[in-house]
Amino acid sequence: MDRDEILVWISPKIGKNRRGRTKISLAGPVAAAATGTVRAIRLLAMQRLALFDLDNTLVDRSEAFRRWAVEFCADHELPDGALAWLIATDRDGAVPRDWFFGKVTERFELAAPAEETWRRYRRRMPELVSCRPEVLASLALLRDDGWRVAIVTNGQVDNQLGKIMRTGLDQCVDAWTVSGEVGIRKPAREIFEAAARGCGLDLLGGGWTIGDSPVLDVEGGRAAGLATLWVSRGKEWPAELAPPDRTVTDVVAAVQVPAGSRTVCAAERSRRQRADR
Repeated sequence: MDRDEILVWISPKIGKNRRGRTKISLAGPVAAAATGTVRAIRLLAMQRLALFDLDNTLVDRSEAFRRWAVEFCADHELPDGALAWLIATDRDGAVPRDWFFGKVTERFELAAPAEETWRRYRRRMPELVSCRPEVLASLALLRDDGWRVAIVTNGQVDNQLGKIMRTGLDQCVDAWTVSGEVGIRKPAREIFEAAARGCGLDLLGGGWTIGDSPVLDVEGGRAAGLATLWVSRGKEWPAELAPPDRTVTDVVAAVQVPAGSRTVCAAERSRRQRADR
């Protein structure tokens, strides 16, 4: 029996609990063995909300940082090994920026204070970052299909908003939430709630969160009650964490997952309705 056949057998009943949240009860001969199917049923009742991470999900932050680091080394005539040190210390953007630029200032004995170097970095990075045309096109198609799309990102407003504007992402999403503006950082539930509100929705109806960080995006999204989609970028999932609902290597493939999940569930619902006639 394949998954489609299981969906017919278990006959999900969708209602509301005392808090007004969607409640799904199962009945049927294979309900106890339908763990994977429960996810599919959950998608059937899910609202069309997709919350995307920005850096290294929608835009190529790693390449932009490498280009910035090359320029920085040249401008300051830094010694051999400086580029490798900058990239390693940056940890793909995972460390706090104030800490990072403090270390840069200390290691290379810069005359300018760390805050000034950080400010120049934030001004330059939006000019270096890129978003592939196929990513923009995929987001546009998702919205054309009735999805509300938002960006949820940690970072300073000038840097992150600059990236959104310069890449054209502002024309392809309904809203964005930047931690530096709202004073809340991922993985806190509240920042996902803020992004949903920007789309005119809330988290009670569910949705997808899509990003490259196992902790900030996947763990944070799961705690917020969202389905989770990890953009792995070829990396291995941390063994100590519960796995995401779906994994893809590339954001273009990620964009196709929410739309595809709804298509599968709609087709199954239609088939069941015909069978009941």
